[in-house]
Amino acid sequence: METRSVIIRIDERARLLSAALAATNFPDQSQTRKKHGTHLHARGTRKLLQEHLEHPAVQTLQALLDQGIPLSSLFGYVLRLTWPGLDDVEYKPGWVPTDWNAQLADFYQRSKLVSWWTEESDNWYTPVEQLQEIFSKVKLHDYLEQFVGPFNDTLVLMPNISYPTDHTVGCRVEGELIALVPPPIAWGDSAPWPYKDDPGLAYRAAISEFGSMLMSTYLSHHVAAVNAAAARALPIDQKYKDAHPTWQDQFLGLFKASVTALFLEDAVSPLEARSFVQYMQRVENLQILPGAISVFRRYLDERKSGKYAEFIDYLPNIPKYLRVMKAFAPA
Repeated sequence: METRSVIIRIDERARLLSAALAATNFPDQSQTRKKHGTHLHARGTRKLLQEHLEHPAVQTLQALLDQGIPLSSLFGYVLRLTWPGLDDVEYKPGWVPTDWNAQLADFYQRSKLVSWWTEESDNWYTPVEQLQEIFSKVKLHDYLEQFVGPFNDTLVLMPNISYPTDHTVGCRVEGELIALVPPPIAWGDSAPWPYKDDPGLAYRAAISEFGSMLMSTYLSHHVAAVNAAAARALPIDQKYKDAHPTWQDQFLGLFKASVTALFLEDAVSPLEARSFVQYMQRVENLQILPGAISVFRRYLDERKSGKYAEFIDYLPNIPKYLRVMKAFAPA
């Protein structure tokens, strides 16, 4: 069987929405969350769009942000529009305002973004080349299928040197799982690093977004088994529970972090994995992560030996195994 690769590409619709975000208060709010340097292209885009802050497309987007519509939903909608016409989808979500697609098309023309992107082409296509090199070295499909079984979705990763600058956005669009990934944040006000300088971050972003979407779908196909497993609480810290109140959210967080750490350990280095674990413990309050990694490693080993045909057979054991790991963890 031919090895499937992560597709690295740029999409004009995603770039358009990223640019529109630059004209809202989103960039300032992201700096309030965490002060960080942004890519020269992102700063240039904000400057370019200063005379378009009152455009209806921008005002509509600001209203949607104020309503709390997630970025994943916003990008998921825009990526379903046609290009270059931006014709609307037949069955669009109820939160989408009438004629927003037409507003975006007008914004695209008036802002002369196409000339700006042509001028900035090297800044966009250099990351594509770097990420293609990074993902040519790993078999991400094969790794994820060990947990979620065979899947037909195409994995698509889009470098994003515009907005958001501080986190990845994932969405599912017509048979594709898409992750928009900013370059690695550097120290303080420094510009972000090139993607090639931190392959581990690209892997972390991809596994987190693709793994979350795939595992969510997988669990939805095994509701009875999930409900049985959820009858046992996961032994995680209260701070993490407060941030992730449902059992499924807690499990997905453990799953993403654990399989990311395992991948980094095997595909990058044990040092990269330890650095990630320490970050998750310190910043995300996932203190049980080292034990969870052992639990997921055990599944891979026992699956390889033939004890388990698929992950759902192992799922009911996870709460019990985690409690054992927590009981024997160093104080």
